[in-house]
Amino acid sequence: MDNPKKCCKMYLDKKRLLLLILLSWVLPLIIPQLSMEVSAQKKPVKKEKHFEARISFTTIYDDNILKYSDKYIDRFMNGQDTGRFHIETYDDIIFNESAELAATYRFIKDLKTRFNANLYSNIYAINGVKNWYYFTVGIQQYITKKASFKIFYSYIPRYYVRHFRDDDWVEVYGYTPETFVPFSYAKDNYGFWIQNTFFKNTRVKLAFDYAQYFHNKHYTEYDSKNYIFGISLFQPLNKKIKLQAGYEYEYSDAKGYDEDGETRQTADDADATYKEYGFDLGLTWQLPEIKKKEHSIELLLGYQNRIYLSEHYLEEDPEHTGRVDDNVQVALNYDFNISKAFTLGAFYKFAMRNSDSESAINSLYLAAEKEYHQNQVGLQVVYNIKF
Repeated sequence: MDNPKKCCKMYLDKKRLLLLILLSWVLPLIIPQLSMEVSAQKKPVKKEKHFEARISFTTIYDDNILKYSDKYIDRFMNGQDTGRFHIETYDDIIFNESAELAATYRFIKDLKTRFNANLYSNIYAINGVKNWYYFTVGIQQYITKKASFKIFYSYIPRYYVRHFRDDDWVEVYGYTPETFVPFSYAKDNYGFWIQNTFFKNTRVKLAFDYAQYFHNKHYTEYDSKNYIFGISLFQPLNKKIKLQAGYEYEYSDAKGYDEDGETRQTADDADATYKEYGFDLGLTWQLPEIKKKEHSIELLLGYQNRIYLSEHYLEEDPEHTGRVDDNVQVALNYDFNISKAFTLGAFYKFAMRNSDSESAINSLYLAAEKEYHQNQVGLQVVYNIKF
């Protein structure tokens, strides 16, 4: 298990990581202070503010950035599978930055119309191959003071998953390092939701998303069209505790072939078509104030049952035929409001996947290949300003 060169990589880069962490925290601490000093000198203005900006800086430690099973963590540490691993460490420090610019107007009587544009980036301190970003734009329209709908679009130019062997290349080159190729994709997502508050404070949201995944040239059989339907409930239990619960159904229609003239039924390629049932539950507790400062703690639980629908023989598609995944997520968040504009946060996230199959033998194979555990801890600075 021990590989001194790889195990010590995080320590060798300690100075560089420390500098980046300090910068990601000091800058957002200085900016709000300067802004508050300037705003304190101005007199209150009653005029409605149309624009809003939100900036956040998050530092995250992730102990399994590629969601590897124990089998592949062991192989990485032992220097096996030359060509598979294009990372220096299987854990890393992630710097997440996000920015939102929004504008709110009242075009229809006294009802709000809100436009927003967001940009998110994720920079890995050591393993740059995992860097990725995405952006989203949307418009939210209030129908009444308690009901609204939103239309939005988001785009991920490239998301790297990991390297796998390309079976087509294996037929030509054999089991050589060159047959390990990157698995990555781009994603378009078109979304819509509508929500309404019933009674006094019971909010219900219905959502639909349509997503398209476009994989790199080695894995076009994984291209897919995904349809996602969801319903969420938000309900205060008392003045301090709020409940949220949701259900989501997703159907992913994978291409299933990678050559002209083929179909999903005639090809010998992987068929990653699946259906998934998801449930989530959350509780937010507004804690007693500290020196008139609000702070809260939030617990979120998620579970998804994914059933793969490949009709290939098990020998042709062992990673999907008869496969069933159980995915679990747990998140604990703490937020402390320094002011109306400035929030500090800390969080812990846990994720795991259990993979099973109708075949007992294939269950052992899937467990070794696909099961994983992942832990993340992080600190966050958020700054909001209206102007």
